[in-house]
Order: sequence, then C-alpha cells, then structure tokens
Amino acid sequence: MNSQIQKINELGQSVWLDSISRGMINSGKLSSMISEGISGITSNPAIFQKALSSENTYDKDIKSLTNLDPNAKSIFQDLSIKDISDACKLLRTVYKKTEGKDGFVSIEIDPKFANDTKKSIREGIYLHESINQPNVMIKVPGTEAGMPVIEHLIGLGINVNVTLLFSRSMYKKAAKAYINGLYKLSPDQMNKVNSVASFFISRIDTSADIVINEKSQGKVAISNAILAYQDYKKIFSEESFGQLENNGANKQRLLWASTSVKNPNYEKLLYVNKLIGPETVNTVPENVYEEIISNNIQYKDLLNSDTKYHEEIIINALSNDELKNITDELLSDGIRLFEEAFDSLLNEINNKITDHS
Repeated sequence: MNSQIQKINELGQSVWLDSISRGMINSGKLSSMISEGISGITSNPAIFQKALSSENTYDKDIKSLTNLDPNAKSIFQDLSIKDISDACKLLRTVYKKTEGKDGFVSIEIDPKFANDTKKSIREGIYLHESINQPNVMIKVPGTEAGMPVIEHLIGLGINVNVTLLFSRSMYKKAAKAYINGLYKLSPDQMNKVNSVASFFISRIDTSADIVINEKSQGKVAISNAILAYQDYKKIFSEESFGQLENNGANKQRLLWASTSVKNPNYEKLLYVNKLIGPETVNTVPENVYEEIISNNIQYKDLLNSDTKYHEEIIINALSNDELKNITDELLSDGIRLFEEAFDSLLNEINNKITDHS
C-alpha cells in the first residue's frame, strides 16, 4: 500500500482509477496499482476509445470476433466485457476484504440510450449477466430517463454507478431512485447490492470560470460538491433509510469524477486535496494517480467544513438560474461527448475489421 493513498483511505475515502485497457491488465500494471491502494476502476466510452486507438493488444481478438459477427458494437461489447471481467477478478480480493463495500469495476451502457429507459434497462441487464461478477457496476447516466433505470437495476440486485451528475437536484433524484430500488429487495439481497453517485467536478469550473469574477474562479465546483455531500449526509441519515440500513442496505456513496484540473494555473491535486472525507470515492486518471503517490501531502477532511461558507461562494458567483443552465448544459454535453467517443471507437473497430478482411 502506498503511504499517500493510505493517508486518504484513513480519512474514509477510496481511490479508484478512471482508466482501463487490456495493455494495463496484461502487463501487470493494473495489479501493481491495486497493490498500491487503488480499490476500484471506472470506465467510459472515451477510455475504451483511447485504449483501442493506442494499443494493438485487441487486434487478434478483433480478427477472430470478426469471423463470428462483423458487427462493430457486438465486437466492442465482447472486448469490453472481457476487460471488465478480468479487472473484476483482479479486484475480487479488495471486494472480499471489504465485505462487498469496495473493489468495484464500472462499465457504461451505450450512451445513445441515455434518454431511453427501456433500452438502458435491457443493456444494463445484458452487461451484468455477461460479465457475471459480483463486483461489476453498471454505469447509468443521471438523466431523467435514467432514474427509472437506476431503480429497476437496483431492484434486481444489480450494482449501479450513476454517472454524469452535475447538479445537486439530479443527485438527490439519483439517491431517491437508489433507495426506491432497495425497497424491492429482500433483506438477504439488500446487503449484496451497492451503488455510487458520480458527481463531476472540474467541468463545472471550466464552464463557470468563463462567466464569473476572478476572485470566485476555481471554487464553484468544490463548493457545489461539498453541498452535495451535505445532501448525502441528510438523505442517508433520515429515518426512512435507517430502516433499510438496519436490514443491511449500503449507503450510495458520492464519487468525485472529472478530478484532473483543466486549468493549468490550478494546483494539480486541487480536486483531490479539497474533496477528501468519509464515505466517498475519488476516481482519478493515471496522471492524477501519479501525482498522488509522488507527493507528500498532509490531507484533511474538508467535506465537513462550514456549509454556509460554501453556500456563499456559489451565491456570490452565480445565480440559481445561471448554475442550473451550466449544469444542464454540462449534462447534455457529457452525453454528446460519450456518444462521439462511442462512434469513434466503433469506427476504430470497423477500420480494424477492414484491415483484417
């Protein structure tokens, strides 16, 4: 265990890796990172697109899969299911050690289904059954159409990672959907299902910094996240959840996503340092992971800091309507970017199919 990650863990936060590729798995790099303290993995279409375009480790499988079914999406699903399954096996020790509280690997449903509840449910069930590992999480976009998907999958005992959450209002809906899903489970099923709510950070500052005064720049995303954490504490301390918790239900942890800084003037670990606290996860790309393990920092729990201070940060920077417009637009942009990445990786596979034909 790396001492720097251990410091973060001691304050109640898990560190997950926001990256995966077959090269990382085959080379032993991923195993090494797990031994250093990485206790989960998140993936998305952009991550897989990068892996497919930068590695030739998939070429042999693409060639053999093309002979069975030359459909690019089917081939991608076969490739990603293998990678996620292998990663789940690598993290099974963490999963067992934490009694099912950690050690998860996330895979996203087709982003083109982000606003289609029925197709999302079907694909979520298909991915869960195909991977067939207790520590896989199905990523569901935090759209209005995604809320019934969360509830339905949780109600089937399927772990869910709610992704692309930018606003506190959508986060609260995601938490409610999770709790509603738990009510569909028997007590002996309840303690086996888990969920995280992926609340995005840096993209909010990227959008907000353009329209706010210089004094407030680099603060809105952190304050927005800390206020969401207060929402989390309230939701999961209410009597209604307490009854579920008595039956073994797990809290849906907040996961900080998009935690690499986009502004080169900001400290590289800004969104790590400022967002450490109990019962949370930070999923970091490889460059942020390297920064964490190579720097000696005294971390503090800052999530339980003065709520009024963070409310004032946002009030002084943006009106409610301005913040809502930013978070609504970021959700739409996030879905569009994942759709584009998904199209790119399918094109990449089609090009490889052509090369092999």
